[in-house]
Amino acid sequence: MNKIYLILALTAGFVLPLQIAFNNKLTSFSGNAITSSLISFSVGTIALIIYSVSNPMALYKSFLQLGQSPPYAWLGGLVGAFYIISTIVASPKLGIAVFLGLVICGQMAMSLLLDHYGLFGMPVKPFNWVKGIGLMLVLAGILLIKK
Repeated sequence: MNKIYLILALTAGFVLPLQIAFNNKLTSFSGNAITSSLISFSVGTIALIIYSVSNPMALYKSFLQLGQSPPYAWLGGLVGAFYIISTIVASPKLGIAVFLGLVICGQMAMSLLLDHYGLFGMPVKPFNWVKGIGLMLVLAGILLIKK
């Protein structure tokens, strides 16, 4: 496995708690989770537009191919909006560590389902008892962090 992908995944994990803290701070000033989420997505959109300008031909070609994608592939933004609003609403009550522990547990459970059944075009990776124990250890970790 290429180390750059491991580093990228770990870095993504490091920045998620920062995103939660930043969005909660924004909400403390706006007083509204939806407004803060809209600002968060807008800033992200602006960053992606700036990045995309550096290679407009690749962007153009990829937009042409989007018409071939299945309808469910367009739902990522809705899932992202739900996630951002959830972080703003629940993390101040649970704490960022417990909140993200539960997020990771949910991600692992859904990932195991997607892998096992090969849902949404993902390659099939059958569930086994070792993976089940791994999920239980994630739950145990959350309980330890919650104490």
